[in-house]
Amino acid sequence: MNEKLENPVSSVIVSVYKDDVALRHILISLNRQTVSNFEIIVSEDCQSDSIKKCLNGFIGSGYDSGIPIQHLIQEDIGFRKNRALNRALCSANADHLIFIDGDCVPHPEFVNAHQRYANRGVASSGRRVEVGERISARLRADHDCFKRFSNNFYYLLSIIPLIQDRSKNIECGLYSRFLQSLTKNRKTRLLGCNFSCNKRDLIDINGFNEDYIFPGTGEDTDVDWRLRRIGVELVNIKFSAIQYHLHHARTYNKSADNQKILKRTKQLDQYVCRNGISKVKQ
Repeated sequence: MNEKLENPVSSVIVSVYKDDVALRHILISLNRQTVSNFEIIVSEDCQSDSIKKCLNGFIGSGYDSGIPIQHLIQEDIGFRKNRALNRALCSANADHLIFIDGDCVPHPEFVNAHQRYANRGVASSGRRVEVGERISARLRADHDCFKRFSNNFYYLLSIIPLIQDRSKNIECGLYSRFLQSLTKNRKTRLLGCNFSCNKRDLIDINGFNEDYIFPGTGEDTDVDWRLRRIGVELVNIKFSAIQYHLHHARTYNKSADNQKILKRTKQLDQYVCRNGISKVKQ
């Protein structure tokens, strides 16, 4: 992996499960950010040969700008994303953590947008465009499509094709500091694929709750509620921290078990989870 960066401002944690094509686009986009004072942690809920090959092929390529990359793996024995996130939290060299899902490609201003709120007691959450199936296939095939999407003029020209492709949250792809300032104080919720917070704040709630063993609620609503419970302010950075979510087949539904865990957490006021980073061994 690339040489360690001294005192990175942020650690960008990318949660990955087998989608090496999307990961390559994410790495290219992260290496084309308007800032470079961060490290990347690829946190894999698996130990996939395809992801390893992707990383090995990326390091030293023409797209690699030298931003340091850590790669964490764990045995593939079911959905353990929260354990993988906790391991990344413990490995992070920065005090400010930015979270990305492995199917969400960031806009060039993404890291900079989150870093503007890199303070203790503050979390920030952006939004993502749910790109339709046809355009997602085009994006997967050519990274230059992401470069064009990051241009507001080109993006506005793409709105009708996006609508025709049944894309969702299309307005979230428009970059505007002005629009973000208007929505900054508007009530929002934490989006697990696009949020940032201070490492110490996450440690204070014992990280992510590993009781969640199904996708859905665990890294979103639960962490949102527990961070707010200790007084963390959630800032809305829609129109500023932009992601393009690549279409893929949905392999899960909302889990009733997750809802029960969340309900019990609130009833017992367990904002410090019991099955979190304190149990993680590096």
